[in-house]
Order: sequence, then C-alpha cells, then structure tokens
Amino acid sequence: FNKLEENWQDPDFDIPDYCKEMAMSKSQLYRKTISLTGLSPNILLKEFRLEKAKELMKKQRHTILQITFDSGFTSPSYFTKCFKKKYGLLPMAYIDMLHH
Repeated sequence: FNKLEENWQDPDFDIPDYCKEMAMSKSQLYRKTISLTGLSPNILLKEFRLEKAKELMKKQRHTILQITFDSGFTSPSYFTKCFKKKYGLLPMAYIDMLHH
C-alpha cells in the first residue's frame, strides 16, 4: 500500500499508474489486490481516498471542495456521493458531527 500512500492525493493517479508503480500488469494487480483486500484496484483506490478524506476532516476544518481535491477526487458531487454511500451520511454532516 506504500504506492497508494505516496499517490492518493494525485487526482491523475489511476490504475495504469498504479500498475506501473507496482511493476505489474493490470491483470496481475487485479488478482493480487483481490486476494489481499477482496476489492478491485479501482474500489481500493476510492476507499483509500475516502478514508484519507475522513482523516483530513478530523484534523482540521476545510470546505468540502478543499477536502475533495486534497483527497484526490476531481468532482465534489462524486466525492459526496461516494462518501454518503460508504459512511451513510453527507460529508458536511460528518464534519458537523466532528465539531459539535
């Protein structure tokens, strides 16, 4: 997961980049990721970024827009949709809960 840790904030970091960083073909990376995590590389990268977004929200108060881009997402609406699906609440509600 070191390569994810190094690159998660880069919105241009995608699965072909991840393959290159890991020196694996796409199918090798897929099989290895599934066997280690039970998640596809795409889902793993998204989940990793969502966890990091939560950490950013805990550390300091940023706008959702700032959190979106700081965590490697390029669309605030997509980030919000993914966050709500994973955690069951909107990012703003999570931030409010943290700070009250």
